Amino acid sequence: MPKEVPHNERELLQRVAAGDEGAFRSLFDAYRNKIYFYILRMTECRQTAEDGLQDVFIKVWLERAALAEVKNFNAWVYRLALNHTINGLKRLARETVVLTELGRQEPAVQAADEQFAHRELKQLLDSAVEKLPSQQKLVYHLSRVEGLKHKEIASRLNISPFTVKKHMQQALHFIREQFGHHPVSPVVICIVFNLLGK
Repeated sequence: MPKEVPHNERELLQRVAAGDEGAFRSLFDAYRNKIYFYILRMTECRQTAEDGLQDVFIKVWLERAALAEVKNFNAWVYRLALNHTINGLKRLARETVVLTELGRQEPAVQAADEQFAHRELKQLLDSAVEKLPSQQKLVYHLSRVEGLKHKEIASRLNISPFTVKKHMQQALHFIREQFGHHPVSPVVICIVFNLLGK
């Protein structure tokens, strides 16, 4: 059984579906260890498991309206974690293929490509960031430009670290979508993966 599962989980899910952040925190605390170790067993990477745990529960929060109809949250959240991890492993495999191909290029050609790619990337990235909602843009700037950690951003903006993580997740998702609308070189794709990260 999950640690400290609330007595009436059905009622808790209804409260989360209605936007109750306190109820969501209780749900997260009840399942965090099980989901963390579940992802860890699949990936054998603690950082990936930590990031995966956060990403899964950000998705739970973003899709909280659906919780009102969930009959078995335990099965539902495990399926969410499984799908997230499988997609992450597939993405990692694709990145590895791209990086391997880049490694085969001649150094001089690769250097020229990278110089062009950085210019291309900056233009696309600046354009995407400008389209973000103001709060997401601010959180993105504090994280990626000023280099602040989520807790530091939360303190500066007087919001929770989880809210910071949610804004970053939404901002990065939007930016990735914007890149998807443009034909970019493999080098740019690799740089985007490195910059946008998790």
